[in-house]
Amino acid sequence: MDWSKIAPHFEADGSLRDIYICGTSIDDWASVWTALIVEPRCLAFTIDGELSTVPSVVTTAFLLGRAHSVCASYALGRQRLNCHFFSEEEIEFDLDLRDVVGPDEAKQLAEFMTRMGRVTSKEVRLTPENEVGSAIARYEPVTDELVWMPITA
Repeated sequence: MDWSKIAPHFEADGSLRDIYICGTSIDDWASVWTALIVEPRCLAFTIDGELSTVPSVVTTAFLLGRAHSVCASYALGRQRLNCHFFSEEEIEFDLDLRDVVGPDEAKQLAEFMTRMGRVTSKEVRLTPENEVGSAIARYEPVTDELVWMPITA
C-alpha cells in the first residue's frame, strides 16, 4: 500500500466512508459479531444514544433495533467504525475521514476488512458514503487479498 496514492480517498470533505459486506445472512452477522466481541474494550453499544451493555449475540441488537436506534462502535486505533444494524442482508460500518490521517490508519482498515472477509468468506468493500458499487479498496476472499483502487480523474 502506497499512502501517497490512496491518501486522496481520505481527504475530509464532510462525508463518511462505508465498509460493506453484501449478500449476508444472520449467520454472517453472527460471525462478525463474534469477531468484534472478542475485544470487549474496543466495542461500545448504544441504544437511543445511551451507552448500554454489549449484547452477547447479534440477534439481540436486531430485536432492539425494531423499537430503538441502536449502534455498535468498534474502536480501531483512533478510528471509530459504527454499525447500525439496518439489514440482515448487508453489514455496513461507517467511518469519519478525519480519523484516517496516514498509512497506519489505512493499514488498520485493511487489516479489519481482511478479518471481516475471512470470518464471512465474502467480499468486503470500502466505499464513498452510500456508494456500495464504488470501491476504494476491496478484499477478495478467493485470493485472500485486499486491493486498493487507483484514483480516477
